[in-house]
Amino acid sequence: MLHVLIVEPYTGKRARIKKMVQEMGHIVVGEARDRIEALGLMEQGWPTLLLTDLMLPRLEGLALVRQVYEQRIPVVTIVLSDNTRFDYVRQSMQAGAIDYLLKPVKAEELRRALQRAEERVGYFHAAHREFVQAQQFFERLDLLQPGAVIQKHAEMIQSMQGFEEGQQGERLGLFRMLYAKWHYVLKKHGLNFDEPFSWEREEEAIAYFQRLCEFWIAQSQSASPADSSVKLNVKRACDYIRENYRSDHTLAEVSERFGMSVSYFSVQIKKYTGYSFVNYLNRVRIEKAKELLLQPNLKIYEVAGVVGYDTLQYFNKVFKQAVHMTPGEYRRRLGI
Repeated sequence: MLHVLIVEPYTGKRARIKKMVQEMGHIVVGEARDRIEALGLMEQGWPTLLLTDLMLPRLEGLALVRQVYEQRIPVVTIVLSDNTRFDYVRQSMQAGAIDYLLKPVKAEELRRALQRAEERVGYFHAAHREFVQAQQFFERLDLLQPGAVIQKHAEMIQSMQGFEEGQQGERLGLFRMLYAKWHYVLKKHGLNFDEPFSWEREEEAIAYFQRLCEFWIAQSQSASPADSSVKLNVKRACDYIRENYRSDHTLAEVSERFGMSVSYFSVQIKKYTGYSFVNYLNRVRIEKAKELLLQPNLKIYEVAGVVGYDTLQYFNKVFKQAVHMTPGEYRRRLGI
């Protein structure tokens, strides 16, 4: 079953095409009169098939087909036209259209074209699954608490990142649609996130989406500085640090793991624990070191290595800052 967006400037013709599509067992998810309206509906509904008139005003239909192709949006395209000029047919096919049907469209020709479209949609199956998951996220966005927004948004981004090397084009298309969807939602709520967006590096795009998500949380009415779901997400990050204190964690690594930008996580962990990220990690390590120092068979340099410090000198420095004595003095005070 296809989810079809019909783009046709004339109401009567659009209604006839819609009826034919529905009678063939497919769902019409949107109807548009021009390219701009079509792009807006794609951002809202994310169809699997674009069925568009080629001409529209000023060949806008061809421009729409090209835009879908160039932005690697995973949508199958069929072009309708009452014009038989070969160069238009060629340009449509070069822009990724799978068929070119002459108007008035005959039912049997449309049926065969839709069958080919269903076969082609299989190629985009994984991308459309991401579309559905993203659509569900945005449909529930107003109902989610801030911590849940961060968690589910991070899961969505990670899922999109799961596309393999050969699917980078589809991944870029997903990111573009996610960008458009976020800004559509913000505009609908009277919000404007005016930070420029760069497609050059995937890491920059992901960080941008994290900041966009955090902007929504900060501006939405459901957001609260003491929101328990935000605390829960930060608590999960702290639990992760405590369980993996031996590893060389960075602020960027932990914030990305839990779907937060570096700046947002820095503020939240300080608010939750009273310590900066580095100080919190050192605090966890020193507490564990104090436990290990109670074992007289362990050398101090061995304790330093176990809790994640590469050099004894640095371990001694951090330990003294935290406990106000060296590890050796700590042991002597305890009679070890």
